[in-house]
Amino acid sequence: MVFSVVWLVGQVALDRWTWSQWLFWLPACAVAAAAAVGALAAWRLLRVSGARRASLAVLLAALVLASWRSARHEVGWAWSAAPSPGAIVVTHWNPQWPGDQSLEAGRALAGVLGDVAVITGPGSMLRASVRGGWVPDGAQARDFGAFGIVSRLPILDARILGSASPPGIGAIWLAWFEVRAPSGDAIRILAVDLPSQPRLARGRVAAALAELRASIRLPAEPDIVLGDLNATPGSVVERVIAPDHRSAPPWRAAGWLCTYRRPWAFFRIDAMLVGPRLAWDSYRTADLGMSEHRAQVGAFRIEGSSRR
Repeated sequence: MVFSVVWLVGQVALDRWTWSQWLFWLPACAVAAAAAVGALAAWRLLRVSGARRASLAVLLAALVLASWRSARHEVGWAWSAAPSPGAIVVTHWNPQWPGDQSLEAGRALAGVLGDVAVITGPGSMLRASVRGGWVPDGAQARDFGAFGIVSRLPILDARILGSASPPGIGAIWLAWFEVRAPSGDAIRILAVDLPSQPRLARGRVAAALAELRASIRLPAEPDIVLGDLNATPGSVVERVIAPDHRSAPPWRAAGWLCTYRRPWAFFRIDAMLVGPRLAWDSYRTADLGMSEHRAQVGAFRIEGSSRR
């Protein structure tokens, strides 16, 4: 019961502090299983009715909340995540600077490329000597070091917006990509890469990110915010960088949705969030056989026009 109480406190505190983020990060499926076992044990073993009622109330509260978080963020409900005809498919992957395996990483990504692929830490994947071995004919590829983009759609804008390395925090990167959909509408993507140190409270990362964000003028409101946030869904980081954006609802997603640490991923630390101008069509993650991150593959429909 004590564990369930502490975990519930962590859900209220979110990942603002180091102590609470360890609790906030715990895989919800594991917490739900532990709470279910604890509730069964309390029902069978505790004899004092008041203690049993109190224990059961706490354990059942943890079971319900953990089950909801798992159903909402860890597993998709749809049988298939195949995009509908006409949907725009956007992929994101962090191959973790693949080095000598850059060509192999590119060929792995090519299988889920979609219309637009944003790469965090592409390494040499987009160098001229490598990209010819995997980038499809007719697609455009741009390399910005911290990020890269491969697009079958015309690229209207692609650049690093800014970066910062506050003492004790690590590197924060923001990039901007804008492509033209077949309808003529612009799709605007804000890519984010945040520090990975597990002992670093995400409240501190959020504060540093807010400071960097305040110093940068975004070209427009992003339709998609994606990247390796190194933070789980509902984090204070998301509230800073994408307060009006939403992840795919589970009925639009299929399969296991956690992205780290491959091949047994139990943490959803890579994000793909969309604003009000786009509607989710489908979402899935894909094990590309490389890196410690699974790739994200999202499909969208445009609901509002933003032609330029």
